[in-house]
Amino acid sequence: MTHPVDSAVAQAHTDVMGLFRRHPAGLDEVCRAVRDRLTAMPVLDPHDPRTWNSYALITADVQTLLGYLREAGVASGESEHFRALLIRVLYYLYESEKAKTGVLLAELVHSDWQAQLGEVHADTLNATSRLAACLYAQGEPKRARPLFERVHQQQASQFGDDDPATLRAACNLGACLTQLGEYGAAFLLNEDTVRRCEQQLGEDHETTILATENLAGTLFGLERHRTALTLYQDIHQRRRRASGENSLLTLNAEASIAITLHTLGDYETARAVNAGLLPRFERVGGKDHSGTKHTHSRLVKNLRALGRYEEAEEVHGGRPKYGSSTPEGGHGALAPRHRGT
Repeated sequence: MTHPVDSAVAQAHTDVMGLFRRHPAGLDEVCRAVRDRLTAMPVLDPHDPRTWNSYALITADVQTLLGYLREAGVASGESEHFRALLIRVLYYLYESEKAKTGVLLAELVHSDWQAQLGEVHADTLNATSRLAACLYAQGEPKRARPLFERVHQQQASQFGDDDPATLRAACNLGACLTQLGEYGAAFLLNEDTVRRCEQQLGEDHETTILATENLAGTLFGLERHRTALTLYQDIHQRRRRASGENSLLTLNAEASIAITLHTLGDYETARAVNAGLLPRFERVGGKDHSGTKHTHSRLVKNLRALGRYEEAEEVHGGRPKYGSSTPEGGHGALAPRHRGT
């Protein structure tokens, strides 16, 4: 589904273009005026797919401004509000599966803020985490791991093991260890993180749900599939309560159930779940979203496993009655996604 650009974002873009074209002051003053105009926009949630077209326009303006800031000798970390905007843009690039652009932008921002603010400044650590997340999403968990470890160590050193920021960092590191196949270390970390989150934040807190999801992913990797399925089913219910029936978080949790059911040999139940998921993923994330593509691929695999080859080829080859025409997905169709943030 295509969502319109927010009117306030569209107006800010027009104003920014005007400032760059007509502002009579020096480049440094122009840059600060543009920066202030961008940070005056309403704060949009980068996790919500309905904001992604708006963030695409914001990202283009931010990238242009960063180039001019460097030319003018104005520090990108000078304004707290601009730093917050940049972090939101990096979240958007991660969530909307534009990790390649996210890595390039995060590397630039991280380098600048390390020099300007110091390595342990909260915003520098946020930029480090965003860089690691985009590397992870780009399929480079080995490069992401030392960055996730650094953030976790710094947060624990400054605030303690039970601080919400430390627990969030532990979730990211746990997801990365699972992706790397280091299931023993991942299990110990994820199990401890779940325990701490439940004690400090409560069962339905977003970080607790994320930690539990990562623990389920590790159990899946350890081939403890029935235990993983029980956790995924519980996570799905919690996601529904916290985020709604059709949020991407809820849909991803339901997808993990379908993957685990197929692995356990319950192909018919997995097929039913995927058939229901497919049009919902396409409606929320669009036909090119990985969730849509992977669900399509899983549905084909379910049907083939059931011996329903004609239906499988219909789904694989054309627009099926299940509601999608996307081609078969990649590795994400075969195993649950290990979630970072």
